[in-house]
Amino acid sequence: MTALDPQHSSSRQKIALLGALFIFLSELFVIGTLFKHAIDFKCLDNWPIYACQGASGTMIAIYCCLGALLLLFMLRPAPFQRLINQAGQHIWPLGLNLLGAAVALIPLSLLGKNSGTSALIPSFICWGLGMALILIGLALFIAPIGRWSAFLKEEWSSLLPVLVVGSATPYLATIVRPLWHIETIADYTFNAVAWLIQFAGYEIDIYTAEKVIGKGDFHIGVAPQCSGVEGLALVTIFVTLYLFLFRRTLKFPGVLLLFPLGMTASIIFNVIRVAVLLIIGLEGNPELAVGGFHSHAGWLMFTLVALGIVALAQSVPALQKNAAHTKAAPAPLVPFFQDQTVAFILPFAVFMFSALLATALTSSPALFYPARVVLMVLVLAAFLPIFKRLPWRLDPVAISAGALIGLAWVIIPVDPVEGPAPYGTLTGAALVGWFVLRGFGTMILVPIIEEVFFRGYLEPKMRLGTGRAWILVASLGTAVLFAALHGRWAEAFAASLIFSWVAYRKGNITDAIVSHMAANAIVFGVAVATGNLAII
Repeated sequence: MTALDPQHSSSRQKIALLGALFIFLSELFVIGTLFKHAIDFKCLDNWPIYACQGASGTMIAIYCCLGALLLLFMLRPAPFQRLINQAGQHIWPLGLNLLGAAVALIPLSLLGKNSGTSALIPSFICWGLGMALILIGLALFIAPIGRWSAFLKEEWSSLLPVLVVGSATPYLATIVRPLWHIETIADYTFNAVAWLIQFAGYEIDIYTAEKVIGKGDFHIGVAPQCSGVEGLALVTIFVTLYLFLFRRTLKFPGVLLLFPLGMTASIIFNVIRVAVLLIIGLEGNPELAVGGFHSHAGWLMFTLVALGIVALAQSVPALQKNAAHTKAAPAPLVPFFQDQTVAFILPFAVFMFSALLATALTSSPALFYPARVVLMVLVLAAFLPIFKRLPWRLDPVAISAGALIGLAWVIIPVDPVEGPAPYGTLTGAALVGWFVLRGFGTMILVPIIEEVFFRGYLEPKMRLGTGRAWILVASLGTAVLFAALHGRWAEAFAASLIFSWVAYRKGNITDAIVSHMAANAIVFGVAVATGNLAII
């Protein structure tokens, strides 16, 4: 068995750590959402208020503790890097983690509309045991017991105050609420949300005096507790903790600018959060908006804002006392438009951002696809020398694989989309132009952009070793992400695996591009011939 080089080892550790974080957040989201929507159980109708507040507060405290640990990891990376040196070596702890998730879900069978307090103690036992197994499983996945023991002996003096502050943050946030003029903040939040929703193209009813906004059967009230004051408190607490722990290395009073900067960011992101909540409800998912999305998204978002502010402080030399003495000589930089990594990532980012922008600004985003084509052409043209140097060729196997994908895609039936056509009321030359640019984007630009990102950049980064197992893991991981971006996710997942095989077969990314072009050409041709553009 050959050992991985240091770079591969470091990448493996980071992937394992990010994987553990993703698993943990996903489990918290699934558990919280199922208990809110899968059963007919209202906590305050059955349990004492302290039990309901304790259950909700514990989940929020877990988010805050996780954020505090990430803060400590950012500021003192060396001990954590030693801890995770063997991260991901053993998979069996994930089984323990999944067992914990299953135990935490047992109360779903105990709780009901009129279950009363009979299930209170069993539920808390299951939740406590389940969370313990979840955390132990992830901890052992990150590092073996011996490394944890050494780490805790070395870092307990830093970990203890950080975890205490993280656990107490939800309650501290409540205590410091009177420091802000909550009604004033709520007014600003309400007006900003109303403007943002209208800017996104929604027609809404606005009741300024009551701070109620919505349409039809779905309305929300921007009460003082929705003003984001908890976020202001959390940012204040995290920044204060940061200033205290690293007071000897920070420049005062300049570093105090982090407080107004963090508060401003917190307010802005809270407006976005409430606006997204409202959009989810207006789009026909009121329970998800008020329940699963609203309950924990706020605290998670505020934690990320706080971490972002601290990360910014760490990267600004003007806020660090010894930055001038410790700054290493910068490595030579590749010019921006000559950097292949940028060439493989930036077009995809523009492609996705333009789709998001079109969706946000108009109710007929497909009508503006030609404008997105222009943006895609411009960004690809900026890196034309890099793309010209790729080993372009027409490989028969790649073309055949793409043709099979295209045929399978069109054979699987898809119902036409009801309502107005995606090209709106265009006629004549304008309609022909729309179809030409839609076809050019679908058959030429999208295959290039998606393949250089997924198969050219992302998939090689996910191969942490040279064995076939890593090749398969990277292909599956890429396929999951590729499928998530397509409405027909099952077909996209299978297509992604084939494109990965085509690219890996000869080590040539252009084979995957040509294969993707062949598939999209068949799909677009059939869509135009049948008039069913929904199959694209």
